[in-house]
Order: sequence, then structure tokens, then C-alpha cells
Amino acid sequence: MKKNYYDKIILECKKHNKSQEFVDTYLAYYENLTQKGLPVISSPKHFSMLVGMDHDYICSMAYSPKHFYRTFYIEKANGMKRKISEPLPDLKYVQKWILKNILEKVKVSPYAKAYVSNSSVKHNARFHRKQKVVLSMDIKSFFPSVKVKSIVDIFKSFGYTENVSCFLAYLCCNNYCLPQGAPTSPYLSNLRLLKFDSIISQYTSLRKIRYTRYADDLTFSGDFDPSNLIRFVSKCVWEEGFKINSDKTRVAYGNTRQEVTGIVVNDKMQIPKTGRKKIRQEVYYIRKYGVSSHLSHINETRVHYLNHLLGKINFALFVNPNDIEMKGYYDYIISIIEDVD
Repeated sequence: MKKNYYDKIILECKKHNKSQEFVDTYLAYYENLTQKGLPVISSPKHFSMLVGMDHDYICSMAYSPKHFYRTFYIEKANGMKRKISEPLPDLKYVQKWILKNILEKVKVSPYAKAYVSNSSVKHNARFHRKQKVVLSMDIKSFFPSVKVKSIVDIFKSFGYTENVSCFLAYLCCNNYCLPQGAPTSPYLSNLRLLKFDSIISQYTSLRKIRYTRYADDLTFSGDFDPSNLIRFVSKCVWEEGFKINSDKTRVAYGNTRQEVTGIVVNDKMQIPKTGRKKIRQEVYYIRKYGVSSHLSHINETRVHYLNHLLGKINFALFVNPNDIEMKGYYDYIISIIEDVD
């Protein structure tokens, strides 16, 4: 099969009077990509054919991306607004093609716990259970800080030409950085920090410190001096072109609450007491006053309030499936929802 393809390439090159050097270069290019399980893309026009879209149309997506995004804002836990740039359907289709056929063929660091299959905040947190010290650090403005040049370098590292790499990178970026809301951004962010994860993991492994990264959340645990590690990590983050959000740096010892990606890890994993108290309070008032009266009292207008509450209970049970209190709340809310339906 491969020989037939080689023969076809050679024949086509001869038809167009290509030199032997050109043929050898292209065959080496083909071999390098196919060995990695990646699609061979010889040019932007070739990519357009693979995706099944008009070349000029895809070029407009790459070089005038602002016309292919819907921008909106969502409120963060701290009350600030997070900008979301969601690609319109055609660009989203192209990005999903890149994600499935190219990006997901390349392994990310084993220390990256977000945006990978069979992983979650729970998997991330469990690595840090019952430790003397838990250090949490956060990379500031992570996605907007991942610039298009670094994305070009990622595609080049796969073996694609400069021309193809630039084209693919521009299809994945908006305003010359990773847009929060594009399907390719999470996986690309993990690939962007591949070298960083390697450097940090080598440093921590030598010192018997546990390390995981969940998107922009860096977590370290074990028995160590936090000040030395903070200095080293901050330096590495800066060298990669990012900054640490010092306001979010937290050091928690065993005698205080140790929380990793929203999960308490001192002993058994569970949601924080504040979250449990809130659920307990909401269920109490529903039982005492009924759903309608409770919603009226708290000025709650969400149509799917009960499903929202059930979601919070489900998360608590996801973290700790043996939580008897939450199991009781789950059964109670389910019974109310069934009665309403």
C-alpha cells in the first residue's frame, strides 16, 4: 500500500517536472507524519480538500477570525467576568477536525489532568490526599497568554511545514492567542506546557514532591519548604512566557483545610464544608416551606432550580459516593422532581 502511494507521488512529481530532491523531501515529509499517525497536509489548499470546504472560505477563517466568533461573558466565582469566544459552526467544525485528526494523536504530559479522557477534578485531587503540605498556584490569564507563535511551533514540532503550521495555528487562534471557547484550545494549552510539565516534574520527583496540573491550576504536595518551590515554579512559569497569579497562591498544612480543585483532601475526599452547608440549608427550607415558597422567599427565578440543586448534590456524590447525607438529599430531590413531572 505504501509502495503504491510512493509510486503515485513520484509519478505526479514527474508530471510536474519536479526535481528528485523535491521528491525525496516530500517522501520524507510523508513518512515522518504517517509514522506518527498524523494526516499528511502539503498545503493550505490540500487541507481545505481534506476538510471538504472551499479554500477561500477557510482562508477567511484563518486570516479574519473575528468574523467567525460569537463573544459573550460569564460570571466567575469571584464576581469578575470571563470572556468566552465561541467559534461559529463552520469554524467549529474545522477546529474539531484538527482536534480529532491531529491534536489528539499526540500525547500530553501525564501530569496534565484537565482536558484528557478518563480524568477529572477528582482524579487530580486524589494524588494529594493525606499530605503534610499542599501548595496551590495559578497561571494568570492562561489562554490569552498562549500566543499564536507558540501554536505554530507546536504544529511544526509534529513535522508540518512552516506554511501549513501557520495556517493551522491561525485557524485555532483569535486575536493572535488561544480563544476560551474553541474546542482546540484546551488540548493545545496542554501541549503548550509539555516542556514546562517535564521540567517541573523532574524537579519535584527528585524531592519526592507530588505534582499535577489541572489547566492553569498547579498543585504540589508532600513534605517540603513551600518558599523554595514557589520561587522555582515562578521562575519556570516566567521563562515560558506566563505569570503566576500570586493572589491565588495558597499553602495549606495538615492541620488546616487542604483543598485541591474544589475538593477537600485532608483525609477522605469531599466537597468543602461551605458547599455542604449550602446544600443542607436549601434542602431544609424546601422540606419546611415547600419548593414554591422557598423560591419566592429567596427571589430565585431559575426554571430548573431543582435540577441545579441536584447537580450540586451529584457533584458531592461524585467526589464521595459513600456520603450518606448527600445520598438522602439526592433521593429526596429526585422524588420532588418526579412529582413535578
